[in-house]
This record gives sequence, C-alpha cells and structure tokens, in this order.
Amino acid sequence: MKHTTKKFEPLTAIEVCCPNCGGLAERHYSLQQALVRTQCPRCDYFMLTCADTGNVVEAYAPGLFMRSLGA
Repeated sequence: MKHTTKKFEPLTAIEVCCPNCGGLAERHYSLQQALVRTQCPRCDYFMLTCADTGNVVEAYAPGLFMRSLGA
C-alpha cells in the first residue's frame, strides 16, 4: 500500500472586529479552497463564505435573528 501525504496551504489570518458582538475576531483566507472563514471566540460567531462570489456557505450568529423579506 502506497502512503501519500497531502500538502496543505497555510491559511492567511487577520484580526477583525466581530460583526456580531464587536469583539476581536479572526478572518482566515484559504485561496486554494477559495474560502473565507470569520470566527469570534467571544460570542461564537462563525461565517464561511466563498472567496470568489461572496456567497455564504455556512453561518452561525447567536443573538442575530433573520428578518423576513419586506419587513
């Protein structure tokens, strides 16, 4: 059985203000996978977006409620 190793691209990370609580959050960029991950350890905010289109892939924001369209 041949053993292969996968090479992972290091993520580029910057500190940003959390859009949920205003605390210090981290934004990680993975150009190889075309993803941007923003996460806040203070309020548990998480958002994963496509780096190319800006579309949300996955999100969790405690304390934020969705408003219905037209409201």
